[in-house]
Amino acid sequence: IQGRLVSFDGERLGQLTQEARIRLALTELGTTFIKFGQMLSTRADLIGPGLAEELSQLRSHTPPDAPEKVRHTIQAELGKPVDVLFAEFCDKPLASASIGQVHAARLFSGEKVVVKVQREGIENKILGDLDIMGVLADLAQAHVAYLRAYQPAATFREFRRTLLNELDFSSEKRNLQDFAANFARD
Repeated sequence: IQGRLVSFDGERLGQLTQEARIRLALTELGTTFIKFGQMLSTRADLIGPGLAEELSQLRSHTPPDAPEKVRHTIQAELGKPVDVLFAEFCDKPLASASIGQVHAARLFSGEKVVVKVQREGIENKILGDLDIMGVLADLAQAHVAYLRAYQPAATFREFRRTLLNELDFSSEKRNLQDFAANFARD
């Protein structure tokens, strides 16, 4: 039966390595689990070099949201349609990641800007996923003896804090403003 199972891309799962199947499973589970896989990819000492290498692919293979979704999100957040806010707006993103994507635009003043747009409904999805992951981390901590040394509950809390900070684009804005002020003369 393993030879008959296929991934969402049509790949035969039985022909893939275990590491590739783990990457595909995390991808299928969505943003929160992709972020978890990205974090794990930096810890070859914990998960082994093969899995770390496979999970590193999660850092660069995130498909963008459709242009109509992006335009809807911008209008919902800023209260006006894209055409009223920007003289030009490029529907093709410059980059796409698990939480959001960035688009080139030009203001009516002529200034070129970059617009970072959070994926539609991502916050609620992440919060639900984090609830599930928290329960799993607590269960692993309590019932899987060989995992206790890795402190899954504490690791999860740190992951949760970091991921929720990533959702706060206003924090990123403050950091960019501080950076600009610190290097204004450089």
